[in-house]
Amino acid sequence: MPALTTELKNHPLALFADFRRLFAGRVVSAVGDKFFSIAIAWWVLTQAGGNSRFHLGLIMAVNVIPVIVFGPFLGTLADRSDKRRVMLAADAARAALMLVLAGFLWADRLTLGWLYSLCFLISAFGPLFESAVAASIARLTSPEKLPAAVAADSSVMQLSNVAGSALGSILMAAAGVAGAFFFNAASYLVSFGAVWMVKTPLTPEPRGGATFADEFRGGLAYIFGNKPVRALILAFAAFNFFVGPILILIPMIVRFTLNESVTWLAVFETFFALGSAALAVGLSFKKEYGNIYGWFFASLLVVGLSFGGLYFTVNKTLICALLFAAGAALGAGNAVALTLFQSTVPETMKGRFFAVLTTLAYAVLPLTFMLNGALAEKFSIGFSIALNASAVLALSFAVLLLPRIEYKG
Repeated sequence: MPALTTELKNHPLALFADFRRLFAGRVVSAVGDKFFSIAIAWWVLTQAGGNSRFHLGLIMAVNVIPVIVFGPFLGTLADRSDKRRVMLAADAARAALMLVLAGFLWADRLTLGWLYSLCFLISAFGPLFESAVAASIARLTSPEKLPAAVAADSSVMQLSNVAGSALGSILMAAAGVAGAFFFNAASYLVSFGAVWMVKTPLTPEPRGGATFADEFRGGLAYIFGNKPVRALILAFAAFNFFVGPILILIPMIVRFTLNESVTWLAVFETFFALGSAALAVGLSFKKEYGNIYGWFFASLLVVGLSFGGLYFTVNKTLICALLFAAGAALGAGNAVALTLFQSTVPETMKGRFFAVLTTLAYAVLPLTFMLNGALAEKFSIGFSIALNASAVLALSFAVLLLPRIEYKG
């Protein structure tokens, strides 16, 4: 017990008040995002008629297209700007747009066209906020606590997914889809308040007269001119292409394979998120990783095996276990990857780097969402699961052949 107490006292969230404030605000806003994603998936599947599977893939694609289109530019903007102001602006804009979307639904005037348009605009501010966060972690913590801080930060999405998935069906039952949208708007305002209380200076370092265009080109040159970095980022993009479809396949399994209600969608998403959260929280106490590429291989292998297991069962308990294992593997892979990048990317380039990383990783998602929506429509949900799981297993072994980024930690 004394050892555990010491570990908790030395955790980045206990040591750094501003990091703790940012973490808390991000968890709340991410819970709202999870409510929103569950609500929007269910609304599309129940309101879009006979082509609902295709429209679900399309709306998921619309949510990531802004990341692809604007990500690198917004990352450069974050590097050149006060990160605190950038985060405040992004939260304020997302809250306002979410209120408009909720108002349309509450007034029974929401159409697929309005849904696509407003989701696109809301998602456009995501890369700006996340780039500013990624560029701030090192300043809000310390070099020796950076690996643990990165793992803690990577757990934000998983922890919020657990809460959001577990409570999503309850919120929808009590307040409907519109209530979930209003809650998400409120969660952005909570995040705004948390960022407002951050006291650590997050102003940009001196730029030496470099223009926006110079810095934008410099960020791309660093990434694409560095063979190990380029190889790992491209591997991440390939991984996202084959794992991303799970976001639309879980609702499809519930709605069409099991013929169950949104409650089971919340249950399955909870177990998936719980696995990721458990690993990410556990790794936030870890001081070093050793062979990072070995971690990558193991995490991809477990994801592929777990994903593939969904093809063979309709047993709800087993599906929960498989999703938990897949989530845990994803949580481990995420934490070690972000630690590697946070430890090796120059401070002045982190905003641009993480924006481009996110852009390339997300660039494949619109295509894979629409492709898998069409495959599930034309063939079967099981066919889509088997195809993607096989590809992830193959990719796990390909990771062992990648050129290595030098990492001491």
